[in-house]
Amino acid sequence: PDTTLPIMFTSVVLMSILVAAGVALPGGYQQPSYAPIPYNFNYDVNAGATNFGQQESGNGGNAKGSYWVQLPDGRLERVDYWADGSGYHATVSFQGTAKHPSYAPSYGY
Repeated sequence: PDTTLPIMFTSVVLMSILVAAGVALPGGYQQPSYAPIPYNFNYDVNAGATNFGQQESGNGGNAKGSYWVQLPDGRLERVDYWADGSGYHATVSFQGTAKHPSYAPSYGY
């Protein structure tokens, strides 16, 4: 008797089962997505001549805040910023007047 047809039929059925099982397998690792969490933080260091700090708040892909530092020349530098879908934007300002030490010639050793 001719057994070619039953063997071919069995092969097609087995191949179909293997293809179906392969397609049904889950894909690779999926990065979970999380809803954006609003946040708010700040800090301030003021210890003698050391004065700096930052404050920031955000929600989703947007952030808004400022940071500042007391410069050696006596001025306070402040950067106000915001970041959104269009990028990072900053405004820099200075408070106070720069004070520079005066130098006199030294004639000694």
